[in-house]
Amino acid sequence: MKYGIVTGSSRGIGLATVKLLSDQSGFKVIGSSTTVNNPIDNSSFKFLKLDLSNSKSIDKFVENIGDVKLDFLINNAGVLLEKWDASIINIQQLRHTFDVNVFGTIELTEKLLPLFTSNGHIINITSDWGSFSEQNFDAFQPHYKMSKTALNMYTKLLAKRLESKSIKVSSLDPGWTQTDMGGQEASRKPKDVALDILNLLNTDVESGKFWHQGKIRTW
Repeated sequence: MKYGIVTGSSRGIGLATVKLLSDQSGFKVIGSSTTVNNPIDNSSFKFLKLDLSNSKSIDKFVENIGDVKLDFLINNAGVLLEKWDASIINIQQLRHTFDVNVFGTIELTEKLLPLFTSNGHIINITSDWGSFSEQNFDAFQPHYKMSKTALNMYTKLLAKRLESKSIKVSSLDPGWTQTDMGGQEASRKPKDVALDILNLLNTDVESGKFWHQGKIRTW
């Protein structure tokens, strides 16, 4: 039995992921959202409230999951606050973006590390926009891009730190996906990304790598 957490599970990639994982035999999943609406009815799924911008909420979430051993953590929750054609730095938006996408995600991960089994897997959902190898680079969405770049570096640092414990850490670029963030014209569906996540969890991959559609991509 694999037991784990998917943050930001009330919609989009997170919702598709908890639906897929909880339907698999051998998986039990805890999902999270800033709301209290449980998105699915499945005995293998549990839903808890979590606000990554609030340390007290993170502490309460960790307390509420109880005395368990974790096999995986999918850090999916994130925000994109700026308009698509915005390139000017808005300090308030930058701070809130980092509070959720970076500081909150890292704080949650660090507080969950003592619960991990050996051979566990942490997957950080980042983005092509957080890479230095993006082919169509532009100046737009600066807060989101910087936050995902920072999360990619956390992946590499944490993977190196956890080598002796045999806990894998990966970044995953989902590609352009049909979500509230990506829009309905996107080329991929959330269920496609959910399948990428399931395959990554079920494969003995090298830690500290950046994945896209089952292949290692450049940072």
